[in-house]
Amino acid sequence: MKILSLRTRLILIFTILILLSWVISSAIGYVKVRHRIRLAYDAEQIMFAKRLERSGLDDLLTIQAKNNNTSFRPDQFKQARDALSFAIFTTDGKKLLTDRDDVPDFFYSPTDTKLGETPEFRESKLWRVLWLKSQDQRFIIAVGQKNAYRERLAKSILLDHQVTPWGTMIPIMLIIITLMINRELAPLKRVTSELKLRKPDDETPIEEKNLPPEVQPFVDALNLLFNRIGDMLKRERRFVSDAAHELRSPLTALRVQTEVAQLTVNKPEVQKRALNNLTIGIDRASRLVDQLLTLSRLDAQSGIPEQQVINWQQLIQDMQPAFFASAKEQQINLQINYQGMPPDRQGNEVLLSLLVRNLVDNALHYTPTEGSVSVTLTEQQLIIEDSGPGVTEEHLQRLGERFYRPPGQTKIGSGLGISIVKQIAELHGLEINFANRAEGGFSVRVGF
Repeated sequence: MKILSLRTRLILIFTILILLSWVISSAIGYVKVRHRIRLAYDAEQIMFAKRLERSGLDDLLTIQAKNNNTSFRPDQFKQARDALSFAIFTTDGKKLLTDRDDVPDFFYSPTDTKLGETPEFRESKLWRVLWLKSQDQRFIIAVGQKNAYRERLAKSILLDHQVTPWGTMIPIMLIIITLMINRELAPLKRVTSELKLRKPDDETPIEEKNLPPEVQPFVDALNLLFNRIGDMLKRERRFVSDAAHELRSPLTALRVQTEVAQLTVNKPEVQKRALNNLTIGIDRASRLVDQLLTLSRLDAQSGIPEQQVINWQQLIQDMQPAFFASAKEQQINLQINYQGMPPDRQGNEVLLSLLVRNLVDNALHYTPTEGSVSVTLTEQQLIIEDSGPGVTEEHLQRLGERFYRPPGQTKIGSGLGISIVKQIAELHGLEINFANRAEGGFSVRVGF
């Protein structure tokens, strides 16, 4: 089923509401008009009956008797006859005078029509008749009016005051409503046209000053979405650029080592060395890809994913065997000290494990043989210290930049480890400081 547009639905809703209001108001008006007409004409019937009673019925009947006719001619006073008709009876039911003989409702029977001292209205399908007993108790006066006359008058009043004005105004109102809806929806149409022409990488926010307040949050959400999409595209471009730049050299080296291995089939020692270099190059490329993917995932995070309570001591203890095995392989003295338990906090255990592992691996990587590395956990911070060469104050300020490695490094690396550490720390609200030790070496402090 096709969904109607907002414009069409609004026009239909307003049209239905206006027509419904018209019908309801007309019905209410018709009921009220009928009630007012009944009150007015009932009062007129009572006044007419009273005047007949006080006009000298004996004289009137004497004059009418001379004419030898109990009714007026039907062609006289037609408009008045439509408004009111009357009849005069004796108390025993004899009709003395009437203006029409064709109305069965004007029939008085002492046994069937019992009257009290006050006027009484009796209504049939066609007539509403007032019965009144004269003050001298000699005559019965009946004054009636057709119900159809009252109905015609009510419908005429309703037509003049409800149907005609509304019938004239409703089309005009609908035209005005349509124009106003088109005018109010014009800003949305302009936004729609702008979105249709927008390029995929266009981050420019929508600036429409005439938007209604109800629509502005929607446009703000769209602008926020454009910013997020723009950031995502920037991250993807940066990732592709970084990967292309950083993988070019390792892949070229791998190709060279492969060619050397192929060309030195008759030289086992040279071929073995080339294969060893090939293995080292593959490990380096794999580590670089892992770090690039980690950075890409971190860039995409606006909050901490899969949060849980972090136990820092347990976190380090889980990685201790790997740290000691690496230190033993490189002939480095590693010490891990627990001097306090940091307060529990929410975080992502995988990312924080990566932060600790990168810092300890860096310390082990840049510490010379027979050197020392210490990892100390206190209530306020995690401290990693080594006896390596450290860095100059000039290069200390640039630590954490992507792919940045201080000059003169003899160790192989990509310059991404510290970048990953800083990004994880920033995501978790941790303070991280790098410094050279006074007695020589390098230290990293992660404040909780």
